Order: sequence, then C-alpha cells, then structure tokens
Amino acid sequence: MFIIKIMKERISIISGIILGVLLGVIIGIAQDNIGLWISLGLAIGVAIDYTRKKESTQNKESKN
Repeated sequence: MFIIKIMKERISIISGIILGVLLGVIIGIAQDNIGLWISLGLAIGVAIDYTRKKESTQNKESKN
C-alpha cells in the first residue's frame, strides 16, 4: 500500500514536469527560441505540480 502511494506521487511529479517541458518545446519551436522556453516550461511544470499537491492537501483537510 505504501509503495503504491509513493509511485502515485512520483507519477504526479513527472507528469507535471513533462507537461511543462512539452508546452515549452511547442512554444519554443513556434517562437524559434527553444532553450528559453524549455527552461520556462520546466518551471511552469514544477509550479503546476506544486499547485496540485497544495490543492490536494487542502481538500483532504477540509474533508476531515
């Protein structure tokens, strides 16, 4: 049970980062500045993951 919880958290982290990098690559190709947008996409992905975690903990606290 504990291992499954850890894997779900890791998948959540990875999915946020991958989503941000993918978005950064797409915008970077369109703007012809891929280096800048990959790094910005990575930062956006981490921010998305952080926001998801914060909302998840707030939802758990409000249910209890």
